[in-house]
Amino acid sequence: MARRHGLSHAALNALAVIEGSGGPIPVGEVSARMHITSGTMTTVLDTLERNRLVRRLADPGDRRRVLVDITPSAAAVLDRMLPEVQQVATAAMGALDEGALLALLDTLAALEAAIAAVPEELPLPAARRVPHHLRRNRDSPLPPAT
Repeated sequence: MARRHGLSHAALNALAVIEGSGGPIPVGEVSARMHITSGTMTTVLDTLERNRLVRRLADPGDRRRVLVDITPSAAAVLDRMLPEVQQVATAAMGALDEGALLALLDTLAALEAAIAAVPEELPLPAARRVPHHLRRNRDSPLPPAT
């Protein structure tokens, strides 16, 4: 759906986070809420700013921080797109019968409880197992760029 409106998934999420803040928000807070690096956030915001969907502002309380806010153009895009997202979600959930919906809710509740029960301190994880077909020879030089 985001692509139909010329947005990446990350761009849509950024707009939703920024709009949901109710006003200008520090760029670092947007990236933290999206769980993405500051470098990726900069790329997303550069694209949104180039498309006039966000604007960056100096933080009047701390000149070292940059705030970001949506523009009226972004609000118009969200006003068109979010009802479509709701419509698709409603149609998808409507395809499930009551038993399936109850099973989904039970599964989500069990997952929430399992996540809450994970201890803060865990032992070191096992080494990553890379499937054979995805292994690369890490000692060989990279081919020249084309």
